[in-house]
Amino acid sequence: MIVMQEQNLRRDIIKTARAMNAQGINQGTSGNISVRVEGGFLITPSGVDYDACAPDDVIHMSMDGTAEGPRKPSSEWRLHRDLLAARPEVQAVLHAHPTFATALACLRRGIPAFHFMICDEFCAH
Repeated sequence: MIVMQEQNLRRDIIKTARAMNAQGINQGTSGNISVRVEGGFLITPSGVDYDACAPDDVIHMSMDGTAEGPRKPSSEWRLHRDLLAARPEVQAVLHAHPTFATALACLRRGIPAFHFMICDEFCAH
């Protein structure tokens, strides 16, 4: 049963990555997705166009960094591992490069809070 669930997750990862590209959240091979599974996490491969990905291209990683699969894991696998290790309640990590967010980041200026609930969390009092 776990094998079938993992295959379904692999398909869902690819489907989500393709949807992110189709919606303009990512372009080409940018961005990556991971999902927690028993014994570690699944993560998208490095440098592979998501339209060319098959479920077997998704890499199984253990928390110690051991990779299983025919491809290299995303170069940012450590970010995914560290987030999943630090937050046991988190089941998936999506790392994206939206064009407008990237452009704003290039300005190297702070983005003001747009809602009081965010300001309570992140603004200096």
